[in-house]
Amino acid sequence: MSSANLTRSMDGEAIATIAARKQRVWDGPTRAMHWLLVVFLGVCWWTGVHNQLEYHLYAGYAVLWIALMRLYWGFFGSSTARFTHFVRGPVGILNYARTLHHRDTAHSYGHNPVGAISVLLMLAMVLAVVGFGLFAVDVDGLYSGPLSSYVTFKGGRHLAHLHYHWFEYLLAVIGLHIAAVAFYFVYKRQNLVAPMISGSRTVGEGDEEELEHAPFWRFVAGAVIVSGIVWAVSIGFYF
Repeated sequence: MSSANLTRSMDGEAIATIAARKQRVWDGPTRAMHWLLVVFLGVCWWTGVHNQLEYHLYAGYAVLWIALMRLYWGFFGSSTARFTHFVRGPVGILNYARTLHHRDTAHSYGHNPVGAISVLLMLAMVLAVVGFGLFAVDVDGLYSGPLSSYVTFKGGRHLAHLHYHWFEYLLAVIGLHIAAVAFYFVYKRQNLVAPMISGSRTVGEGDEEELEHAPFWRFVAGAVIVSGIVWAVSIGFYF
C-alpha cells in the first residue's frame, strides 16, 4: 500500500472513530435496580413454588424495596430514569407505534414511548402483587403477611389467592417484555440488553443527548427513606 493510500485509510478510520462514540444511557442505580428486581422476582417464584415461605417473605421485602426505590428514582433520579423523560401521551405513543414495523427507525434515548407502558405496567403490577402478599393470610397462620392482622381471615385468604394469580399475570407481562426485547434485537437490530448492563451504547455523531446524573446523596436519601418504609411494613406498623 502506498503512503498516500495508507494516509487515506488512516484518515477514514479516524473519521469513523469520531462519527461513532459511546453514549451513556443508564446510570448505575437504574441498572442495579433493574437486574436486582429480575433476581429477586426469580427468588420469589422459586421459594413460592417450593413452599419456602420464610425466604419468600424476605424476597418479597427486597422486591418491595426495589420497586419503591424505582418509583422514587422515577421522580428524583438521573434524566433517563425519570418518568417525565419517557412517559408520553396517547398521541406520542400512537405515533411511535406506527413506526414499529420499520427496521430503520432511530434508537430511542432511554425507554421508547411503547416501552414506557411496559415499565409502568410492570412496576404497578409488582407493587400490587407485593401489596396483596403483605395482607395475605396463610392457612396455618405461620407465614402470613405482616399486615394480615388488619384484615379478616376470609379477606386475607382472598388476598392470598389474588397474590398468587396476579403473580402469574406479572409473569405473562414479563414474557411479553422479553419478547419485545427479542423483537428489537432480531428485527430492528437494536440491542436493548447491552446498554442496561454497561450503561452505554454506540451512537453516531448526530446523537447529542447526554445523561444527566443525579447526585449520589439523592440516591442515599431515597434508600434511607424507602428502607424505613419497608421496615415499618415488615413489623406491621407496630412500633
